[in-house]
Amino acid sequence: MKKGAGGSLAIVVAPDGGWGWVVVFAAFYCNVVVDGIIYSFGMLMNDMVNTFHEPESKITVVGSLLNGFYLIAGPFVSALLNSVDFRSITIIGSVISCIAFVSAAYVESLYQLMFCYGFIGGIGFSMVYVSAVLIPGFYFDKWRALATGIAVCGSGIGTFVLAPLNALLVENYGWRVTIMVQAGLALSCAGAGILFRPLKPTIVEVPTINPVVMEPKLPEDEPLLTKSITAERKMSLDSKHNAVKIGAPTAEEIYNHLSGRLTPETRPTSISCHSLNTHNQYLKDRLSPDLPEKKLSAVSLRRPSVSAHLMDRDDRFFGGSLSRLPQYSSQVSSLNYAMSVTRIPAWNDAEEGDDEEPCSKNNSFRKNMKKYYKSAMHTLMTMLDFSILASPSFFVLTCSGFLTMLGFFVPFMYISEKAVSMGMDKNVAVWLVSATGLTNTFGRVICGWISSYESIDPILVNNLSLTFGGLYTVLLPFLPYSVFSYYLYASLFGFSMACFASLRSTMIVELTGLELLTNAFGVLLMFQGVAAAVGSPLLGLFKDWTGTYDMSFYLSGIILTMSAVICYPLRRVKKWEDNRKLRRPNSV
Repeated sequence: MKKGAGGSLAIVVAPDGGWGWVVVFAAFYCNVVVDGIIYSFGMLMNDMVNTFHEPESKITVVGSLLNGFYLIAGPFVSALLNSVDFRSITIIGSVISCIAFVSAAYVESLYQLMFCYGFIGGIGFSMVYVSAVLIPGFYFDKWRALATGIAVCGSGIGTFVLAPLNALLVENYGWRVTIMVQAGLALSCAGAGILFRPLKPTIVEVPTINPVVMEPKLPEDEPLLTKSITAERKMSLDSKHNAVKIGAPTAEEIYNHLSGRLTPETRPTSISCHSLNTHNQYLKDRLSPDLPEKKLSAVSLRRPSVSAHLMDRDDRFFGGSLSRLPQYSSQVSSLNYAMSVTRIPAWNDAEEGDDEEPCSKNNSFRKNMKKYYKSAMHTLMTMLDFSILASPSFFVLTCSGFLTMLGFFVPFMYISEKAVSMGMDKNVAVWLVSATGLTNTFGRVICGWISSYESIDPILVNNLSLTFGGLYTVLLPFLPYSVFSYYLYASLFGFSMACFASLRSTMIVELTGLELLTNAFGVLLMFQGVAAAVGSPLLGLFKDWTGTYDMSFYLSGIILTMSAVICYPLRRVKKWEDNRKLRRPNSV
């Protein structure tokens, strides 16, 4: 890539409105279905126990696999999103989960149910869930916190609606018909996915300096960036650590390089919203044999149209208010912000010139598949780089996330059955999970609102919410039984757990910075997914051994409290880590 060569960059800029609100409510619906089905699995367990004649802890594995794999598959789904688009992934995921649930309704073995409903269904739900959670952030910058908050509130509403619905269906028709209804709901997410219209890129025209009229001597498809990064091309990678973790300059830095201006104050000003093919048509017109001009500017012939891929953004997993990010508050427009957080990997080649010798369809297919593979693997390798665990502060956060998910699903799975065992009417007990979902919705809204203030410490809010949620769970078996005490617990637990879900990306950015958010989020998803898959069955074993749910709730509460306690000194750990880096400036 030559300094001052000019060119054009294709950047996705959030429109902050318009069709984006349709996308938000479509994402809301997807979360209603996915999380509603996941959190209300406890309504099916008793009927499954009677069908398979297996202990309850073993039946719980079915729901836990669904919980776990919709998180574990997150990094892999994100990799696919970088090669395809939100609409296609959502539709494919809804079809996969629908087929998985229909198959699960006809199985005769518990292990077949685990595979179809838990494993395959979890992967399908992950494709829907990841798309629904991420897409509001691509349509909104200024209103991102609000848009994302509305979308994820579907989780609580889904729990509120589907828990009693599943209980009603199971009571009247059995768990097999209930799963068939869930299959229909999963397929309906494809309709919502159709509304996930891909955003057209904004073309940023990069001015050139001192164009030279000459015959081109370099091939038209020379890559904008090569894998052998020279000193001139190593623009933003100020350390070996960042070179490994980030691996690419931002679109803003490429703009400054191509325009011959390397000062950070330089901002793109000339833009036009049109397709990438516009530039190719421009070249075609300039190369027409009817034109008398024979010698053309090398800049015109080699203007690279470089398109940033969907997930090549530092903020793709950030769902909080962008006002907390210095990258956003320091910019003057959405375009400037988008360019400052969008990265162009080395394998993003320039568009091929139209005068290139035509290639066969097979060669074109192989080239496209290679491009898709590189795009997906770039995202996957970034998200699953476990070397980030060498950061003490992030390691503590990961351990806390693992413990949280280990005890998180126990109340959702067992609260209704525990209440019935204590004497509560079954028709009253089915609404306990709904109460948890309803207060969880309010908690997400309130937590998202207060976290937008810079004076609020998201790590402290998270720690307090987990502490209270854990203490409530530990105390529940000690409380004298009453309908009020159980509904009070369900409401307080749902409200407390809302902060953990809402502040996850914000806490990561506080500890690692926005540049490493993708890496950190992927690793955290893997650990939380494993914990979700094993937590409820493991703690459910104590019910089989003791005959009551008390020990399961004791351990769940203790684990949740521990997940908060180890995070209380997190600020001190981060400060010590930063001081250590200052003393060892050359360390990786």
